[in-house]
Amino acid sequence: MTSGSVVESGVDSAAPQIAFIIPCYNEQSSVARVVLRAKDFFPSARVYVCDNNSSDKTSEVASKAGAIVYFEPRNGKGNAVKRLLRDVDADVYIMIDGDDTYDMQYVPEAVDRLMREGFDLLTGDRMAISQVQSSFRKGHRFGNIIFTYLFRAIFAIKTRDVFSGLRVFSRRLVKSFPIVSSEFEIETELTIYAARMGLPVADFPTSVRIRQESESKLKTYEDGSKILLFAFRLIHREYPLALYAAFSCMSMLLGVMLLSDVYLEYLRTRLVLRQPTLILSIFLISMSILLLVSGLILKEIANLKYEVRYLAYLNRSSYRAFR
Repeated sequence: MTSGSVVESGVDSAAPQIAFIIPCYNEQSSVARVVLRAKDFFPSARVYVCDNNSSDKTSEVASKAGAIVYFEPRNGKGNAVKRLLRDVDADVYIMIDGDDTYDMQYVPEAVDRLMREGFDLLTGDRMAISQVQSSFRKGHRFGNIIFTYLFRAIFAIKTRDVFSGLRVFSRRLVKSFPIVSSEFEIETELTIYAARMGLPVADFPTSVRIRQESESKLKTYEDGSKILLFAFRLIHREYPLALYAAFSCMSMLLGVMLLSDVYLEYLRTRLVLRQPTLILSIFLISMSILLLVSGLILKEIANLKYEVRYLAYLNRSSYRAFR
């Protein structure tokens, strides 16, 4: 158990090192099963658990099951994942929730596919197996479908399950991925980052079980509103020109409409009788131009940001043995 970096020894440096990263919050009843199952599927893998400020014995149970435990005092899944990705060094990373709801039977095939075909991100698709859908709460199933189609339309992502907590990703992606999210939006941010970078991604089938001996931390309506706000922030961050151009067009349209009324009245009377309307129209037209220019500047900044990230991505080797 540790709160800092871990010195790892006795591992064949020529073999790709696989690491399970498991963010946990109050999962003492299930985390041991997840750790042991991970070791069953990958006996040589290291299993890392991040205790996200739990109030139960999650860290003790995980440590007894054989996991290397880190602590993250800041609440939020994103903060826990950030800590794990920052401190864990491996060739292949498998991220899975600590609630023991994900079936790992397809994970070995996904890992093999990632290394054999050069993928950077493989996502466990809970929709690939029809009977899985019965394990979703009704509101969560509907919300997952709606948000997945929304993000696919806006951000051109390819996965069918944007909120899946089961992911397999490469060292290159991990070491070039700047995490911003602090909560459960981490899965969405990871997916959008891979899409924006043009990285090779794919899905693999998985199934989920209903939680046993614990309750879900998700809140349907509250989390849905958080995701909508997060989507707006992502649009602003990733596609600023589209957002600012839309507001620019609305401002210009309204400004021209108001100005045309004042101008037509001037042609009839040779007087400007509605000076406040004239001032407002000029303000809206000026604001429209300013919004468009701001969008163009932010677009170039976003492009430059991804150029730097892509260079960082290219600068990372796929495997530690080849560094």
